[in-house]
This record gives sequence, structure tokens and C-alpha cells, in this order.
Amino acid sequence: MRCKPVAISCAAAALLLAAALALPLAAQRRQPDENGMYQQEGYWVQYLGERNEKSADSFVKKINGLCDTLLTEENSVFCSIIPDKSLYLPDEGWPVLDYDALARQVQAGLDDSITWIGLADRLTLTDYYKTDAHWRQETLQPVVDALGEAMGFSQDLSGWEENVFEGFVGSYGKYIPEGAEPETLVWLTSPATETARVDNFQYPDATAVYDVSKLSGAGSYDVFLNGATPLQTIENPNAATDRELVIFRDSFASSLAPLLCEQYRTITLIDLRYMVSGLVPQYVTFTDQDVLFLFSSWVVNESAMLR
Repeated sequence: MRCKPVAISCAAAALLLAAALALPLAAQRRQPDENGMYQQEGYWVQYLGERNEKSADSFVKKINGLCDTLLTEENSVFCSIIPDKSLYLPDEGWPVLDYDALARQVQAGLDDSITWIGLADRLTLTDYYKTDAHWRQETLQPVVDALGEAMGFSQDLSGWEENVFEGFVGSYGKYIPEGAEPETLVWLTSPATETARVDNFQYPDATAVYDVSKLSGAGSYDVFLNGATPLQTIENPNAATDRELVIFRDSFASSLAPLLCEQYRTITLIDLRYMVSGLVPQYVTFTDQDVLFLFSSWVVNESAMLR
């Protein structure tokens, strides 16, 4: 009689062992390397850390405060958070930032006057580079559509010309010990981008929308608007409208803004990672512009970098 419960316990143990062996990778913890990097399905990802609720609250406070102190009642204001590409990878146990919770927290805290534009359903994994955090400009039609639906414009990119650079290795390349496989970088041109000029307040002369000299260096993504800078203005005298747009942004907007210069005569880009908020009124007068707060989830989760 004593053997029967022992037999049942052994069977239960066997079932538990089998179940443990059958656990999907998603149930097991996997750790990035010392640089926070890991590779999945050919894409390199840098772990952005656990969701930082305090940082997200500070981000919301920053956005609401800028609206209160800088903007007018005539400004139409929008906000969107760009997902990290890890959102689109299957769950195989690697740690990922909880983008959905982060976006919900930001959206819930924004002033009622700010319109939220969701982008998570407008992007897929292939819209990102494999060796870099950024999105690919040539795939951004759904993002442009989402912005246009909310902001009141329509921009078809199908007729724009694709210009190709072979051999692109993004910022993650320095973390890849065996060497990164080069990718293709594409930038889109149209009569609008050829006509438009960029006034970078760090340089004395206006420049083109794309700086192809950057393609030969380590920071090839800087082909878009000549890279990161505190303040830029894109002027297109042949735009379809006289509308103006101000984008508070990080580096993702460098490849997005050129796609909008056909619809906006003036696009001003402000990067608060490099420019103190208190200096903005010295350079930008807010009247009736559209204003877009567009930041990656990394910046929202590390919002102390915004000055």
C-alpha cells in the first residue's frame, strides 16, 4: 500500500520534469552581453532597461510644461512615441522595454490639448535597420499616413526616387565582435527635397537636406539632415501649403522630416538633448504652427537627457 503513493509521486515528478523541458524560451531568462546587446532573427538589439515610470512622468511633465510656457492657443499640438524594434521580435526570453505600458503612461498624462498619434501598429520589424536603432526612411509611408491623418495632410511617397548606399553599418556595429554584415541605406528624394534648404544654426551657410559626404564615414545615418544638432529649419518655397511645423525631436526625426517638406513650407526641428528649453523662445516664435513632440521610447525612458 505504501508503494502506490510513491509511484504517483514519481509520475508527478516525471510530468513536472517533462513540462520544464518543454517550456518555451520565452519562459527562460536570457541575458544580453556586457554592452546590453543581443541578436535575434538577424537584428541587433540594445536592451533599453526596465520601464522607468519616474522618467516617463518627468517626460510628460516636460511636454506639458513646454506647452504651457511656449505655445499659444492657435498651435495644434501632437505627441507620438517611436517603439524600439524589440517590440516586433517574437518573445524568446530576451528582456525588452515594455513599450505598451510606457506609451499608455505618457498618453494618460498628457494635457487634453495634445493629440496622441499611435505608431506601434504602423511599423514592423523590417522597418528598422539590423545594425542600428533607427527606422528605415524608405519604409515610412505608414508613419507619414498616421501623422497626416491626425495633422491634416496627405503625402504619397511612391513617386519619390530611391538613392542607395551599399555598405551601411549602424551604431551597433562597434558592439558586434565578429563584425557586422553591411546593410543597404536608402534615402528618398523629390523636387521638394532638392529645392529645400536647411539652416543649421551651428553653421553659417544653408545646406542641402541630404549630406552625402556623411556616407563615407562611420556615422552614415547622418546623411539625413547632417546629423544631430540643437536647432534646424527646413525651408521649401515650393511647398504645397504655407503651413509651418515645429518638431521637438531626437535623431529619428532626421529621416522623417524630409518626407514632410512637400507639405510644410517651414519645418523647425528642436533637439532638447542639446538645447536648453529656456533658449527656445530666442529662436522660435510660436504662433499657429503645428507642433509635434516625437521621441523614441529610449529617450522617454531616459528623459533626464532632455534639457
